[in-house]
Amino acid sequence: MTDETETLLEVIVTPEHGQKRRYRYHRRGSHGGYWRTEYEWNGCLWRIVGREALTDLVIQESPCADE
Repeated sequence: MTDETETLLEVIVTPEHGQKRRYRYHRRGSHGGYWRTEYEWNGCLWRIVGREALTDLVIQESPCADE
């Protein structure tokens, strides 16, 4: 059984303009689905800027050629 606080996936992006962002995906526990939590780097630490409930999460290393 996976702990709902365990990060399943973490993605950090650096946009051409603006602050670095981090997205973490966690299970929602008994509610089902997942949380996507968005953080912004303020130069010192990561600050939470939003969270969204997701019904499904598909982690795909690279897109299929026929999609």
